[in-house]
Amino acid sequence: MQIILVRHGATDWNLERRCQGATDRELNAVGVRQAEEIAASLARESIHAVYSSRLKRARQTASVISGPHKLPVLIEEDIRELDHGELEGLTFTEIKDSYPDFLRRWRTEPAEIQVPGGERLADVTERAWNGLNRIVERHSSAETIIVVSHNFPISGILCRITGTQLNNYRSFHVDPCGVTRMRYDNASIWSVTHFNNRQYIPEPLTTQT
Repeated sequence: MQIILVRHGATDWNLERRCQGATDRELNAVGVRQAEEIAASLARESIHAVYSSRLKRARQTASVISGPHKLPVLIEEDIRELDHGELEGLTFTEIKDSYPDFLRRWRTEPAEIQVPGGERLADVTERAWNGLNRIVERHSSAETIIVVSHNFPISGILCRITGTQLNNYRSFHVDPCGVTRMRYDNASIWSVTHFNNRQYIPEPLTTQT
């Protein structure tokens, strides 16, 4: 089975570099254009299902992508973005000024620290992983499915598949409408073939001497 994992297109808050998390922003003109470009690039592929988180920016992206395939957009609740709690709508500068202690810990140990009034990255990764596995269980090994989600769920999923420590999630920052391709077989083996529109080449293992 091939899974095409797509981050939603840009919103005004993406371009303003504001935390949007659970805030339900719509795509802006740039985001719509990004979604249209991805839809065109996938139009000739055989797609069997399109899934999305419930948030508008993901649903709008998924709707544009699903158009050429005449498929409905199916909602998977658990692939929504990390809830940024009190940080929703804030810029990096505002977070640095108002939440310096949190930001200091987030830079070094983001996996386990809870966002003020929001979620932990570890919990988001777990629910997104569960949601993705529910999706693949509904489909046969010969199918190709598209899943439209968000930066933190996608980063967490990629850490899980590649064995990357979640504290190093920044290794997998995904651009708006970035496309990641994965394979899943019946033996529950996952692999990443493309990340953020480029071929994925795993980092070589280092040997201690």
